[in-house]
Amino acid sequence: MKPRESSDLQRGKSRAHYLYRQIAEQIRGEIREGKLLPLSRLPSMDDLAKHHKVNKITVRKALAELRAEGLIYSVPAQGTFVADGSGQSPRRNRSSLTSVGLVGHVLRKESLGPYHLEILAGIQTELSRQHAALVILPAGELTKEEDYFQLVKQAHVDAVIYLGPIAQPILSHLIRQGPPAVVADAPSGSGHADVICFDNAAGARAAAEHLFELGHRRLAILSGDEQVASREREQAAADYWISRGIPAESIRRIHGDFSRASGMRAGEQFLKEGTLPTGIFCLNDEMAVGLLTALRADGRYRVPQDISVIGFDDIFWAGSSLPALTTVRLDKGLLGRLAAQRLMERLQEPSLPGTYIRVEPQIVLRNSTSAGPAKVGPDLLSS
Repeated sequence: MKPRESSDLQRGKSRAHYLYRQIAEQIRGEIREGKLLPLSRLPSMDDLAKHHKVNKITVRKALAELRAEGLIYSVPAQGTFVADGSGQSPRRNRSSLTSVGLVGHVLRKESLGPYHLEILAGIQTELSRQHAALVILPAGELTKEEDYFQLVKQAHVDAVIYLGPIAQPILSHLIRQGPPAVVADAPSGSGHADVICFDNAAGARAAAEHLFELGHRRLAILSGDEQVASREREQAAADYWISRGIPAESIRRIHGDFSRASGMRAGEQFLKEGTLPTGIFCLNDEMAVGLLTALRADGRYRVPQDISVIGFDDIFWAGSSLPALTTVRLDKGLLGRLAAQRLMERLQEPSLPGTYIRVEPQIVLRNSTSAGPAKVGPDLLSS
């Protein structure tokens, strides 16, 4: 909760004794009006005292009155929160086991692939080690802030991991007002957040450099959907090639959606146009495997003798593709473990400053890339 811009308490000698009741009534009104949502966190006593221009004793009396009414509750070392409407804190009548909610659009059945399953496994491993329970909370098609708060409220969790992209204004507010949280596999502009993510740009540069150093100059990028990670990977690869003298207009770009099917469609499009590059960087492994499938089904071009293909992520079956896929490894289990570990640290010490942890990628060389250029179709540079 952000304090209102100005306090309208009635002051004066005759009113001084009732200032705490005025503060309590203001907060009570904001709860009734829905400005303060269930499970949202109130400002600290210091912030409330400063806002209302009173001492902390007055604020403490106001909060005590609201607490007695069951409108708010306090969690040691975590803060004061709006009750869930039942007049009791979410943790009352529950075991002492810490529960952690995992919230994200990527948890939908149609979106949950090997990549996110490995992150989820890492989170579960660390939480189990620390005797905490994981509660999966798919965000589905949620777009409104109050819907997210309702999702978390109904789960009665102690803390939250936000996984994957969520609209930045909503995410920032959830972090400020909701239970203790960390952001995993998505950037956050909120200075209040702990963020654990991959260095997508570094991984993409490594992939681009690998193809360039093998001698490939007719290059293409098979991109994903409109996510920050996709833009970071595509831009970093293109920037590297341009810095090495490849004309920007010669870099072929085909848009996919991170699915294997979109990789197959991209391969079919390359084959239909007859202008195949010799080096193709796919922004994830599933699209890369789809591309390999399309090329193998066509039969005219060999990988890696004619065309080199490199993926990104190193999902668990990347090494089982035909041929085995050269890719950029992201330690997804490590990211999940770090996210859970940081969240448990924050539960123990809420005053910790926000931290930004980047997990570094590495190239994994297999059998889908080799030295180039090979002569494949009309030269893209002259088309």
